[in-house]
Amino acid sequence: MQRWHLTAGLAGATALAALVLPTLRGTTISEKPPEVVPDTPAEPLTQPEAVGSLLLRADLDRGALLAGQAQDRYLVVEIEGPDLPDDVRRPVSLAVVMDVSGSMAGRGKIDNARMAAAELVAQLGPQDSFSLITFSDQGRVIQSLGQVQDVARTQRLIQGIQPTGGTHLSSGMELGIDQLSDPTIEGVRRVVVLSDGMANIGVTDPLALARMAGGKVDQGVSLSTIGLGLDYNEDLLTAMSDAGGGSYHFVDRPGQLASIFQSELNQMSRVAGREVSVEVSLPPGVTLREVYGYSATTTTDGYRVFLGDLHGGETRKVVARIQVEPGAEASFDVAQVALRYQDPETDTAAGRELAVVSAVSNDEQLVRRSVNKQAGVAAAKAHAGLLMDRSARSYAEGDIASNQADLREAEALLSTAGADYDAAELKAEAAGVSVQREAFQAAPAASSDEGLYQVKKAKEAARGYSRR
Repeated sequence: MQRWHLTAGLAGATALAALVLPTLRGTTISEKPPEVVPDTPAEPLTQPEAVGSLLLRADLDRGALLAGQAQDRYLVVEIEGPDLPDDVRRPVSLAVVMDVSGSMAGRGKIDNARMAAAELVAQLGPQDSFSLITFSDQGRVIQSLGQVQDVARTQRLIQGIQPTGGTHLSSGMELGIDQLSDPTIEGVRRVVVLSDGMANIGVTDPLALARMAGGKVDQGVSLSTIGLGLDYNEDLLTAMSDAGGGSYHFVDRPGQLASIFQSELNQMSRVAGREVSVEVSLPPGVTLREVYGYSATTTTDGYRVFLGDLHGGETRKVVARIQVEPGAEASFDVAQVALRYQDPETDTAAGRELAVVSAVSNDEQLVRRSVNKQAGVAAAKAHAGLLMDRSARSYAEGDIASNQADLREAEALLSTAGADYDAAELKAEAAGVSVQREAFQAAPAASSDEGLYQVKKAKEAARGYSRR
């Protein structure tokens, strides 16, 4: 197997490093942001290709390569789910796994969790199924999976939940997954884990918990996580949601929980693709440097990124930095990109391969003018996300100087790219990074509520920069 030296996604990926082995493990953070000096910003060089109901596009940030020279370029793969009609709503089987350990008693967290779960039950349709599991010292099935026949009775069960004991996350998650394991269940099957703390009973190893979260993804069971409060382990919950193919939410105010549940339900009922993955094959002359924002699995000739569920109207991006050394030929095969997923409508596998081919030229000016605006913007955002994630981790370790330096670099990168690409979204995000930097600077301490809040918000923003 060919060995790659690279940074695996955001610096945050190094906290859990490997979800599926072998993975691309982070060792250092790249200090090479995208070069943004276009003479004439261009529109996308390719049109998206239909892959069943999804759309796939793969581009470099430049449409031409300089002949005979090793150069770093950015490969951007974009997957888009179709805008589903309003009347398209897939049946949902939902298992809510709720942390009811003693720490949930504080700051009204259990009250809001009960209220949100009760509201969720009222939103379920007659085609949907619901299960409620709690966990403290042990997991417990409060209501087995089935259609909610008596909404008021189910809501009374929820209101009777009381917090106590430790945090046996693994037992609750295992029970939730088991509720949805029957392959005859129609529609979308999703576990939603709600927790405010760290696992301290049962399985506590982050890697083992992430593997458990993704243990039945290939059988159609996906998993999302919701972090409530400021004392939970966001690295663990994001790794679980990534492995489980679902989404991750940070709820900084308990009152937001009801809207998060509603958003999660709406997304689940409009899944456009399940078990979505991108596989990239690289030929001789192309070396992978880093994949931003994801833990990528090595293959014999490239890498694979698992995206999980893709919802209607959603667009996901996978950005990688590669080193390319073309010869003197007029064109160069840069990569072969394959999109694979399960069609939720037909429950069959779908997929397609797409070749990424670049022109080769000795004309440096022509190469500079071949800039691809859309791919370049994505590359700038991805690298800024890497810097933001690293800045949050520096702050959590008490290194304010590194925190501020990384945020200044991210702000400058976004501002420069915004001007060169004439991209209003990058200019706005540069201003947002500036606000984030000032908020870190003003927070009294990394261990304070304000400091913990800023760390979690910065990591959440970094994920978005690298993926969308």
